[in-house]
Amino acid sequence: MMKSFLATSIIRIFGLLPMAIAQRLGLLIGHLLYWLPNRTKQETTRNIARCLPYLDSPSQQRLVQKSLCHTAMAMMEMGHNWCDSGAANCKRVRHVEGVALLDGVRPRIIVTPHFGNWELFAAWLAQQSPLTALYKPAKLAGLDELISQGRQGAGMALAPASAKGVMMLKRALKKHESLLILPDQEPPAQSAIEATFFGQPAYTMTLVAQLMRGFVAPKSSSPTNAPVKQIQVLLGWAKRLGPGQGFAIELLDISEQCLHESLQDSVQSINDAMADLIAHHPEQYQWEYRRFKQTLEQ
Repeated sequence: MMKSFLATSIIRIFGLLPMAIAQRLGLLIGHLLYWLPNRTKQETTRNIARCLPYLDSPSQQRLVQKSLCHTAMAMMEMGHNWCDSGAANCKRVRHVEGVALLDGVRPRIIVTPHFGNWELFAAWLAQQSPLTALYKPAKLAGLDELISQGRQGAGMALAPASAKGVMMLKRALKKHESLLILPDQEPPAQSAIEATFFGQPAYTMTLVAQLMRGFVAPKSSSPTNAPVKQIQVLLGWAKRLGPGQGFAIELLDISEQCLHESLQDSVQSINDAMADLIAHHPEQYQWEYRRFKQTLEQ
């Protein structure tokens, strides 16, 4: 009870600060994380070394420091993400690329990694069309309630990471609505297969690929003997432009890239698409997440 109260109180206080000040405090915290011993720095350093070995040691250390600053800014932004209205959050979006990809009513899956401000990206998406987001409840009840209220207040429906939640996702697709899934989390072994992420073995969720397969006609039914695409898969993100500078939304159609007969190939293609995005702005990715817990850390 006390942990929930403290966590939600701190987040609400963050939300009272002007965004520019919250982000600059995040920068300060990020620099402190870099100079002080802590688990976040340790995991960030380890994962950058694993995934970007072509960078020399000084370049890796500079990236570690930048990544910690962006991780801390993302933390400081959560007060606004969960306590402000969806419309207020959307005013922080300075420009959008690829919005035409959301035209038309069709089953659509949008994937986004833990990159930039993924919560703002979700709030923006919910303002564009009916959206159901896959959601893993927080361990603290009070914090879970705050997050759920913030996301639902932005206009999205929440599907828990369970069999019931998967049914909600399938129903939304059948109604030609949009789904939002963050596939760069390590799922339970029964819901994953091993694929590579930045060339490293990682347990990867199969959910997106499995949902896709339910909306693609069998190969034999196509006159050209190729899979018939009925579902759209987009990669999207909200890139941080700088303290007080707002965010840029970008969308990319990866449907053809991820459409394969093989489940393994589809899962791998989704990982590759996310890696390509992250490689362009690696400082904005949340490297501190233990992505290789079940593979490289055993």
